[in-house]
Amino acid sequence: MSKECLFYCYNCPTSGYYTINGYKYFAGEDFRNEKRYKEYLDCGFNMVQARGENSYKGEPWEGSNCERVFKEALKAGCDKILVTDGRFDTWMRKEANLIGEGCMFASEEELDKEVAECVAPYCNQKGFYGIQLFDEPVYDQFLVYGQIMRSIKRVLPNTYIQSNLLPLGARDNLLRPQKLTEFFTDATEKIATENIGYQDVYKKYVEDFVKFTGADNIHFDEYPFRREYIISGNTLANYQLVARLCQEKNIEFRVVLQSFAHIWNGTMHNRKMVESDMYWQTNLAMGFGVRDYSFYTYMAKPDFRYQEGGMGEMDGAAFINLDGSQTALYGYTKRIIAEMKKFLKISTNYNYVSSHFVAEEGKTAQDYDWTKYAYEYLPCPVDAKISRGVMLVTKQINGEDELYMFENLSNVKDELFDNVPPSVLTLNLPDGEKAFYFRGEKIELKQSAKGEYTFDLKVGDALFVEIKK
Repeated sequence: MSKECLFYCYNCPTSGYYTINGYKYFAGEDFRNEKRYKEYLDCGFNMVQARGENSYKGEPWEGSNCERVFKEALKAGCDKILVTDGRFDTWMRKEANLIGEGCMFASEEELDKEVAECVAPYCNQKGFYGIQLFDEPVYDQFLVYGQIMRSIKRVLPNTYIQSNLLPLGARDNLLRPQKLTEFFTDATEKIATENIGYQDVYKKYVEDFVKFTGADNIHFDEYPFRREYIISGNTLANYQLVARLCQEKNIEFRVVLQSFAHIWNGTMHNRKMVESDMYWQTNLAMGFGVRDYSFYTYMAKPDFRYQEGGMGEMDGAAFINLDGSQTALYGYTKRIIAEMKKFLKISTNYNYVSSHFVAEEGKTAQDYDWTKYAYEYLPCPVDAKISRGVMLVTKQINGEDELYMFENLSNVKDELFDNVPPSVLTLNLPDGEKAFYFRGEKIELKQSAKGEYTFDLKVGDALFVEIKK
């Protein structure tokens, strides 16, 4: 697996034009300029997306929005640019099958020729890194999705392809096959899609995506922090399930993390995050062996429809405000990404094995809304205790060497409103040469006379322990 991790955001610097309930608004600056891309890179991101208003749709390259992104991002020093080609997205929205009698293309060769013509304006541009395909495909788009993905790989064999799946908890009808049943050869497989629980439906959705497309990674978005300090009950199960599939298939695990707040019909749907929330997410992802980290969003989307019953992204909750000023999220995420990059030099040498929950005395994972629906409940392989709340323990290996993560998974509202102290982690560890890491730095921990190690963990914090045999 790759040891170079990508960091990037959805909705990179925008044109500065916004539509709010039908009214046009200009922030006073086109943020797609060298200075703003340098600001973006300075936060720790190393890839720029050209999507949304900057996607490419076949117009003359010179003077296009996509060309502007290339020009200004390159000036800022970004050598990785991800292109969304709107024509591929249109095919996936409209076509059930691209190849065969009565379809757009009679053969793979014809499809490849068209794909080569589509990518020609940008694939040889300096900075071109890859193509972002249709976001969150439903099950019945997998056939066309796979045809396009394989064609791109034939035309551009070394190109990075980003394909972000729906998360666990998405609407059931999106995850089950409605039209693709003729592609199943086993009758029992057809029946299985009708009578299984929602986690198994999601597992099949992900497994069949890999089968239909030949993808070398599994990528999903999962936003844990909901209104009124609710944590989603799907988040931990989503990570466990996908990490297990990536382990079995020996492919990469990639995620989109939450960095925004939503207003939904006048009420908060996804809340504004605090620093502990970002640690909660990033440590979680590192513990599960995630390789690529993207964030939704960098700036609020340029189209709002509050009054039409839809949702809009709250100004002040992403990395950059609508007026171009930085939020607190920008500042502490910049520090967190720098810490992550230090530690990922170590953790990317390891591969995920398992995850476990440890709760305070007298409780179990079943007592917490966000852990009681986990995908797996395996006995913890080390003697670990936490004084308050619930903890996630993950294990990764490199040969005989082991890497453990111990993360305080509690709800940040307890710290914010009840002023509770950090939880105390107590460990009895296996034999071997031990190294302890916290927030990207190697630290010293002394063993007590009882043979225990103790460490204080605030919500979202994690202690990583490397044990070399």
